[in-house]
Amino acid sequence: MALVLRVVSAVFGILFLVAGVADVVRRTPWGFLGVIGGALILLGVVLDLRRERRERRAQRERAREEL
Repeated sequence: MALVLRVVSAVFGILFLVAGVADVVRRTPWGFLGVIGGALILLGVVLDLRRERRERRAQRERAREEL
């Protein structure tokens, strides 16, 4: 389930980013908000993946120390 939520979040982030860039090209004021929102969503997904990877690595190291 977590993987599905990450994929959906990433897709929405990409869509906001692309729509924001398109609005910036058309010189509408809402384009910058779309770009910022899309970038923040993608940044959140990346940070969440990095946090989870760090937790798994720490868990493996703890398991290795117990042996």
